[in-house]
Amino acid sequence: MAGVCLCRSLGEMLLISEESSLTEILKLVDREITTSPVEERFLTVDTEFVRENLKDPLLCLVQIASPKTVFIIDPMMVDITLLEKIFQDPKIVKVFHSAAQDLEILSFYGLETRNYYDTQLYEAILSTNAHISYQAIVLRYLNINLEKSLSLSDWRKRPLDRKQLQYAANDVSYLREIYKCQLRKLQNRDRIHWLDEELQSLTVKSINLDESAMATYRQLEEHRAKMAITRRVLPEAIATDAILRSICKKGIDFVRRMKHSRNVRNDYFREFLIFAETVAEDQTTREERGDKNALSLLLRTLLEICSKEHDVAPSMIATSGDLDKLADAGSENRGEVIKCFVGWRNEIFGQRAVHLLRGDVALRVEEDCATGSKKVMAMTRSW
Repeated sequence: MAGVCLCRSLGEMLLISEESSLTEILKLVDREITTSPVEERFLTVDTEFVRENLKDPLLCLVQIASPKTVFIIDPMMVDITLLEKIFQDPKIVKVFHSAAQDLEILSFYGLETRNYYDTQLYEAILSTNAHISYQAIVLRYLNINLEKSLSLSDWRKRPLDRKQLQYAANDVSYLREIYKCQLRKLQNRDRIHWLDEELQSLTVKSINLDESAMATYRQLEEHRAKMAITRRVLPEAIATDAILRSICKKGIDFVRRMKHSRNVRNDYFREFLIFAETVAEDQTTREERGDKNALSLLLRTLLEICSKEHDVAPSMIATSGDLDKLADAGSENRGEVIKCFVGWRNEIFGQRAVHLLRGDVALRVEEDCATGSKKVMAMTRSW
């Protein structure tokens, strides 16, 4: 078979650069998956692409790992829509880490994905980290330090060297064990179905941004799109989605630091930051007005307590917008419009929030006698 290389630490790694080879591999994967136990019917997936200074993103590699083998597919040489059968198969779980961009790129190339799982997203209901990196999650679960210096490698060049192939393989090989470890933790904590209803609609944007920040995001996104059309470049060549989210979350100080950074050499980005500074300043003013609401501040404190108690990222339980709505509504007329009153969120936070607003729960500071450290706790009132 064309392009075969062996990798001791990862098992067999197949580099596929001919469509005939890909067709055979798909048959092999189909047999392997369909004959495996239910818990082994998954594939881990990642992509390598280039989008800077290009009109359209260029997909350079698609990495797929079955429970036994790593496949590195060259979409510059083969038609990746041949993967449609397995990517559309609802019985096969497609496992990504931070899936948003990969799904976007694959969709752009005509490959839609059904039944996907995002390890970054699920880690947010297993720990207080809402957006853990792949490098960090590999270290957490496998105690392996990944080398990430090749992340900005030129994936367009051919042939790819051994280090690039190893790096690409690592991005899906370790993900297999992380996925299985996560599933065990989700089952042990009875959280396996917590995100079933919302997984397909949840994105990095909606997880990490409240309503006010989303309004800012939309303004930034619209301005970036107009700049992209005028300057004939891809929107992310001006500013990445991650930068937009950081502006919304970190506010005016982050924008000003970026404006004065010596590392910013992109003229489009510098121009974009001038607009972003104005928008971020407006958002900061709105948030400062909201932060004066004492009830919102109390609810934020309670949210942090519940987050640590249950090992769930605060933004997965409730957004700042949710807390402000709850503070305005008080303990009555909750309705179903506030997500922290639905399902598991209500069990770990919503009910306690209502009790806090009714005065049945008080926040108090306790000191650890052994360490002398202090922490805030939510206690049922006894006076």
